[in-house]
Amino acid sequence: MGSSKRFGEPCAMNQSPRATRSCPQVSCEAGVSRDRKRKSIERESPANYSVTHKGHCAACSTIQDLGVYLRQNLTEPTRTCAMKLIKKNQLDCLRKIGFSEECASIWSWNVLNTRKHCGLICLKSLIYNEPFNKPDGSLNDCLQCDEDKSGPNFKYFSGRTRRNSGIPSSIWRPPSQRYLMEHCYWYGQL
Repeated sequence: MGSSKRFGEPCAMNQSPRATRSCPQVSCEAGVSRDRKRKSIERESPANYSVTHKGHCAACSTIQDLGVYLRQNLTEPTRTCAMKLIKKNQLDCLRKIGFSEECASIWSWNVLNTRKHCGLICLKSLIYNEPFNKPDGSLNDCLQCDEDKSGPNFKYFSGRTRRNSGIPSSIWRPPSQRYLMEHCYWYGQL
């Protein structure tokens, strides 16, 4: 994506004839209205572009990472990687899930930052095998700490999240926090 990244714009995939199934082109420039007003992302996307997530493109906005997000529920595999105490082992684990180098790096940063700020809270949550959500639907204390301490930077630097991509997760979120969209680009494996 290189220097064409411009934050604050929707991330879209170019489905023009030049883009093939094995190598679709991604553009972070689709969807910006000429008069700088932010109308519906879908209405603003030029022909041959499909929005792949709400918000700007960043480290996890690649087609490779979209495939990883769509292919599996990431909660348990990323949690397993988070248990690795040595950063290199953690990064290797995240790469084995299939993340691009840049996306694996931001996930690793998220783990390390959450461990720094929420370690004891999350250890307690793990020991007691707390559900991800409390009975009232709010996040458990570990996930809420992660959301507060690491969430803003993760969202900004990753670009793609499960919520802003309309991808379900084993962590329940209220509808107001989820972007509803379908991913129907092609058939076959991502």
